[in-house]
Amino acid sequence: MTSNRPLFDAYPQLKDALPWQQLADLPTPVEALANVGANAWIKRDDLSHAVYGGNKIRKLEFILAEVMAQGREHVVTFGATGTNHGVATAMLCQQLGLRCTVLLFDQPESNTVRDNLQRMKKFGAELKFCGSLAHTVMRFYGHPLRLSRKHYFLFAGGSNIAGTLGFINAAFELRQQIEQGQCPMPDKIVVPVGSAATVAGLTIGAAIAGLRTDIVGIRVAPSHLGPIPTCTVATVGQLMKRTCRWLSRNKIALPPIPPPTLIDTYYGEGYGVRTEEGDRATAKFADCGITLDQTYTAKAAAAYLDSIIESSEAQLYWHTYNSRPV
Repeated sequence: MTSNRPLFDAYPQLKDALPWQQLADLPTPVEALANVGANAWIKRDDLSHAVYGGNKIRKLEFILAEVMAQGREHVVTFGATGTNHGVATAMLCQQLGLRCTVLLFDQPESNTVRDNLQRMKKFGAELKFCGSLAHTVMRFYGHPLRLSRKHYFLFAGGSNIAGTLGFINAAFELRQQIEQGQCPMPDKIVVPVGSAATVAGLTIGAAIAGLRTDIVGIRVAPSHLGPIPTCTVATVGQLMKRTCRWLSRNKIALPPIPPPTLIDTYYGEGYGVRTEEGDRATAKFADCGITLDQTYTAKAAAAYLDSIIESSEAQLYWHTYNSRPV
């Protein structure tokens, strides 16, 4: 039987150090993508919740447990107008009786943007439209309630140590599925990279769990905000270092952790701007019954399809986009 907390099974000492609340439907399935290739596999995190899935749910199991353990009552976060993170956070905050405010920056209009704005309103989030990314970030870091003991300020995408631990747990989940024969050991795992916690957690988790696989992140967010790096090898590496320090303080003996791998060439003309490669990937995955979005998963899936062509080894695409209907 596959556990929904394999990280705790491997390291029981973390049960007292790491707040956790079951919010996700785990484990998510691994499936062959026969229409893509004989060596093609997918991890279905789009099915991580019965109402609204995606990769954010895994992070929020740990993040919102931390919120409640600290006695906080109001989560303040930020993202684009079509933020999947904002939807997942609003939904689970409503479920747990927490208030939620989402600061929003503009992104190109799309069905995903319209649907997610509708979802966030449905889940009771307070939405504040801030215009540009730069202005939104300033509003987030300069918020007048920053020192309030009742407010929890959550970085975009749920990318903090708690969120990263959610994807270390995910790597152990995949190891269980491999050991049970549900899929082969992938030579490569391809995943989109925006705020970094997903790729950071999988990179650390694969090393700790002993998975012989390369974690390859496909950058889908701006690399810099002016001169400030926001989605780079260095920013992912910094989150990994903070998380590894936390693990070490909690008596987890770490093996050598590889640096993150980040590919920039599928980003296109901007955040949320569709690409021809992404459109082709969207059509190809639709033939498999998998829905992609133009901002994140289409670009990562395009990279995955190119990688499949170049290799005869098993490769796994980690699907991070919700597939539940509006």
